[in-house]
Amino acid sequence: MALRFNRLIRPNLPDTTYSDRAERIVTAKSAGDIMVFMSHKTGDAQAETIAKDIANRHKIEIYMAEWDDTVQTGSIDLPEHIMRAIRKSDGFLVNVIAEIAVSMWIGYEIGGAHAMHKPRAKIMYAPVPRLPSVVSALASLTDQYAVDQWINRIKR
Repeated sequence: MALRFNRLIRPNLPDTTYSDRAERIVTAKSAGDIMVFMSHKTGDAQAETIAKDIANRHKIEIYMAEWDDTVQTGSIDLPEHIMRAIRKSDGFLVNVIAEIAVSMWIGYEIGGAHAMHKPRAKIMYAPVPRLPSVVSALASLTDQYAVDQWINRIKR
C-alpha cells in the first residue's frame, strides 16, 4: 500500500516536502505566517499551478493535503489530519474543476472550514456545471484580481 505525504507550497522554496520533514507540515504555521488550505481533486495539476502562483505573489503558504506519509490511504486518522490542517489555516479555498462534484472529501472539508469560522471561497476560472450545493454556496473568485483581493483580506 502506497504511503501519502503532504504538500506545503512555500514561496521560492521547493514545493514538495519529503518524509523526513513531514512533521514540519503539521506545525508549518509559524508566527506571522499566513497559510491557506486549498481543497482540490487529487491529481488536479491546475490547482498546483494556481497554488504556486498565489504563494509566490503573496508570500504565503498554500497547504494542499493531497498526500501524507504519516497516514496511509484509507486510514481512520485521515479525517482528523485534514481537520487539524484546516484548523491551523487562515483561510480555505476550493479549486473548482468538473471532477470536484464526485469528491468524497469536499463536503467534509468545507464543513470543517465552516465550523471553524474560516474565510471560504472557491476559485472558478471557468464555468462548471452541476456543482454540489456546498460548493455552489461559496463566494466565487473568477479571476486573479478577485483571488488577490480575497488573499489580501486574509492577510489583515
